[in-house]
Amino acid sequence: MNIAILSNSYGEDRSGAIIGQEIKKLCPNASVVGASLVSLGEEYKKRGMGVLFSSPPPPSGGFLLKSPAGFVNDLVTSSRVPFSYIARLHGMRDKIDRVIVVGDIMLLVLAWFAFRKRMWFLAPCKSDYFSPHLWIEKKIMKRTTIQVFTHDEITAKNLRNCGISAIFLGNPMMDELEKENLYNPPEDKSLIGILPGSRKEAYKNIKKIGVIIKMLTHSYSGLHFAIAVSETIDKNRLRDSISDINTEIDLVKDAFVDVVSSSKLVISLSGTASEQTAGLGIPIISFIGTGPQTTFNRLRGQEKLLGGCLKFVEDFPDGVVKEIIKLLSNERLREERGRIGIERMGPKGGARRIAEKVLGVGRKVTGVRCRA
Repeated sequence: MNIAILSNSYGEDRSGAIIGQEIKKLCPNASVVGASLVSLGEEYKKRGMGVLFSSPPPPSGGFLLKSPAGFVNDLVTSSRVPFSYIARLHGMRDKIDRVIVVGDIMLLVLAWFAFRKRMWFLAPCKSDYFSPHLWIEKKIMKRTTIQVFTHDEITAKNLRNCGISAIFLGNPMMDELEKENLYNPPEDKSLIGILPGSRKEAYKNIKKIGVIIKMLTHSYSGLHFAIAVSETIDKNRLRDSISDINTEIDLVKDAFVDVVSSSKLVISLSGTASEQTAGLGIPIISFIGTGPQTTFNRLRGQEKLLGGCLKFVEDFPDGVVKEIIKLLSNERLREERGRIGIERMGPKGGARRIAEKVLGVGRKVTGVRCRA
């Protein structure tokens, strides 16, 4: 049995690769390959899966960033990528038994042109909490999918009411998020975690966050700060960006969970990492940053999605500092916001449950009996 997992970019690649990993555990004889539209497919490769297609990210960082200027740049530099994607996958059409799409409707349409068969669709980019699917998107899902795996239960329910087979099984982005004890903060201080983002705007974002750090250290005692540095960010360059801050700040590479789970709250100017932080039960403060991840509309949507676990503060910097101090001083409020985040993001194990649905565990599938 040959299974192809198609994904948009970094976050979707990770979810798709984890699903593929679970499929291999359930069906060791299955062949699972990835096909990333806007990345080099590293998430698949590091889990031992082949990659059918990959492409360097376009100037905007990905098609999902709703920037008109970014779209124009993408169109100029990467206009042939979707056609190459379809052509490459279409050439493998007769060798692929099952297709899982992880991403947006555009990717689902590309997959349909390539394979012309019904697929499973994990739709992490849309939620009825802030961005319901359009009627045309619902029509496409009806035409092209076997089943849709949604971001949350309310979205699944509303899609089912429209005649679409939809179910919420949890978000795979919450899987593989375990403490590794790679970072241990001072026990006598309150830790504030910092997520400046995973793209190049992180270097400018950290300067804005630095303003907040300076104000906090003058108005609230007993604080410690730790920046969770993404693997895509240069740690030394990030350190240079905050060299004028006269307080101790830990820069911790590749220990996201350790930093976040040890924090009283997190200052975040990131995308997927904010959702993961909410799913771990940690309240988040956010404000407009310097890149397309942290625009007004995007943060408003993220606030609706996470149900108040993420608080978007427009008044920078005074309002941000006031909100942080309020949270630090109120443990019950922190716990309540954390609980909302866990409810919105769902339980761990979503990748395993999706893999079981796709395979039909316990039944004979395409000549291969899967073990439960």
